[in-house]
Amino acid sequence: MDLSLPLTQELDTLVSRLKLRRCRMVGALPTVLGRVWIHGEGEVCVGTRVVLDGRIAPIELHAQRGGRIVLEDEVTIEWGTSIEAQACVTVGARSRLGAWCKVMDNQYHPLRGDRHERPSSVPLVIEEGVRVGSRVILLPGAHLQKGASVAPGTVVSRRVPAGAAVGGWPARMIRQEVAV
Repeated sequence: MDLSLPLTQELDTLVSRLKLRRCRMVGALPTVLGRVWIHGEGEVCVGTRVVLDGRIAPIELHAQRGGRIVLEDEVTIEWGTSIEAQACVTVGARSRLGAWCKVMDNQYHPLRGDRHERPSSVPLVIEEGVRVGSRVILLPGAHLQKGASVAPGTVVSRRVPAGAAVGGWPARMIRQEVAV
């Protein structure tokens, strides 16, 4: 045990690591509040100082066989959020996902034709410093670039430029930061 950390913080870290025991990799000082469900035969990698707040409703991380979920350093995920990966879902450093978000890299059935056939997965990327509001749905192929923000209740299926704010269903540009 590291004697420089208070005993309660050391105990909290130990309990958080226990809740994340099904993850392939867990960085230093994770914080898990409430319930986190980790399913599937794929990989879940959690970075340093990640906060998973499942006090009100559980957070679900489901990586199917061959799938990978990567939560980079200092990511915060709020209650009720579900992340599902058949290929790859990456959440960049210092990003935040609001409550009740749905993030998936596959729609699990085609929108037209044979509904029993499973379409191929498209990686979903959330870059560094992105803010995602509550009840947002991120569909396969969504790519939120550095510093983007997504308004609550938005459905995103495409690339969102760096520094842009989007909202609506489907997502439309609200504003774009201008580089100085």
